[in-house]
Amino acid sequence: MKNKLVFAILAVLLVLSCLSISGVSAHRLHVVHWISEIEIEAYFGGGTPCRDANVTVYDKVGNLYMKGETDDKGKFSFPPKIGMEEYRVVVEAVHMPGHKAETVINLSQEAAGASAGGMGTEMPLYTRAIAGFGYLIGLAGAAMLYMGWKQKKRYDGISRD
Repeated sequence: MKNKLVFAILAVLLVLSCLSISGVSAHRLHVVHWISEIEIEAYFGGGTPCRDANVTVYDKVGNLYMKGETDDKGKFSFPPKIGMEEYRVVVEAVHMPGHKAETVINLSQEAAGASAGGMGTEMPLYTRAIAGFGYLIGLAGAAMLYMGWKQKKRYDGISRD
């Protein structure tokens, strides 16, 4: 009985802690680009702009095309070179070392509408939070199943004696 009470209290605390989580500012770095003058935007998972980040632009074969820094809004733009259809853009956060992202900008695909704006297929934050909550509920269910099996085994042993 004591184990069930302790487990119930822990389960309630777990649910309350999950519900009390407010806006998350993850450290994932995203890069988005637009074409005219090619403009990229670098930001972290919570939407915070990646300010003063080092930006390095390479051509298709890996030669350095341009270097620069993002502005206060996490944006950097550069003019496309005639005849160059593909760029690899690398962004490194200065204020948060170790955070680095890169994207490949293919102008021929962009013109054909084949690219989705450089975002990829990442799940939105709320979807990841719901999936994580479901994972925790599954773990709690497995723990309850194990405790029930253990209790049944103990009571079966007592009633046979």
